[in-house]
Amino acid sequence: MEIIFVTPRQKEIYMVIDEYWKRFGYGPSIDDVMYITNAKGRGNIHRIMKRLVELGHCKALPDKARTVRPKGVRMQYES
Repeated sequence: MEIIFVTPRQKEIYMVIDEYWKRFGYGPSIDDVMYITNAKGRGNIHRIMKRLVELGHCKALPDKARTVRPKGVRMQYES
C-alpha cells in the first residue's frame, strides 16, 4: 500500500518522523523536526504534523508530547 501525500513538505515531515522513530524509539519534538528540516517556524511544523494525523498517515495520543508516530507503530503505554 502506497501512502499518498498532499504536499512534498508533508512527505518530508513524515519521513523525519519515521526515521526518528526507527532511530530513537519515540517521536520527535516540534523543535527536533524544525532542526532536521531547517524550518524557521514552529507553527508550520505543528500544522503539518497535525494534518498528517488527520489524514491518517500518523497517529498521536492527545495531550502527550512526542507521541506523533507513523501509523502501525505501537507505544508501550498504549492499550
